[in-house]
Amino acid sequence: MTNEKLLLIESSRAAAPSFASALKKKGYTVFIHHKVDHALKAVEADVPDLVVLDAASMATSGTRMCRRTRAQLDGVPIILVSPEGTHPDRTNGASITLVHPFTARKLLNRIKRLLPGDEKHVIQKGPIHLNLAQNKVKCHGKETRLTPKQTRLLEVFMENPGKLMTRKMLLREVWDTDYTGDTRTLDVHMSWLRRAIERDPKQPSLIVTVRGMGYRLMLPPEK
Repeated sequence: MTNEKLLLIESSRAAAPSFASALKKKGYTVFIHHKVDHALKAVEADVPDLVVLDAASMATSGTRMCRRTRAQLDGVPIILVSPEGTHPDRTNGASITLVHPFTARKLLNRIKRLLPGDEKHVIQKGPIHLNLAQNKVKCHGKETRLTPKQTRLLEVFMENPGKLMTRKMLLREVWDTDYTGDTRTLDVHMSWLRRAIERDPKQPSLIVTVRGMGYRLMLPPEK
C-alpha cells in the first residue's frame, strides 16, 4: 500500500468516467474536486503529491486549467488527461499529457514514474539493476540507457521472474493493446533489451524464448 495523496480534478457529471476507483484500489488517498478554483483553494494547506487533471471528462483541452494549477503547485507533478484528437501542448504546464483513449493501467504506470522517492524507482533482481526514473539498467557491470518502452518491458519481466510472459501479455502491459497481428515491434524491443542485459545477446540466459509461447526471465540462483 502507498500513502501518497492525489488530487483528482474531474467532471461532476455522473455519466463521465472516473479514475478514482482505480487510484483508490492501488492504495492512493484521492481527493476529488470538480472545479479548479475549489481544488486549488482546498490544497493551500495540504499540498498533494500529484495532480490528475481530467480535462477530457469536462470536454475541454484543459490547457488554461493546467497552467493555473501549475502556477500554484509549482514542483508538483501534473498529469493532464485530454480528449481524443487533442494535440498535446508542450507549454501547458503538465508533466505528462495523456490523450484518450488509454487504459487505467497506463495512468497508474505514469503516476508511479512521477511520484518522488528513489527507492520506488529502483528494482533489483539478480544481476539486473533497473532505475525506472532514469531509464537506465545496469547488468554484469555494464550500464545502458533505455527508452521508456524498453524500461517498461524490462520492468514487467522483473515483476514476474520465472513466469511465462506471452506476447499478448507483454503487448497489453507495455503497449496497452490486445492486438497481436503484428509483433515485430515487440521483437525489436526484445532484441534491444537483450543487448543491454545479456552477456551474449545471441545466446540469452536471462530472458529466454519459450518457443511459440513467449518469454521468461530466468534469474541465476542466489549464492
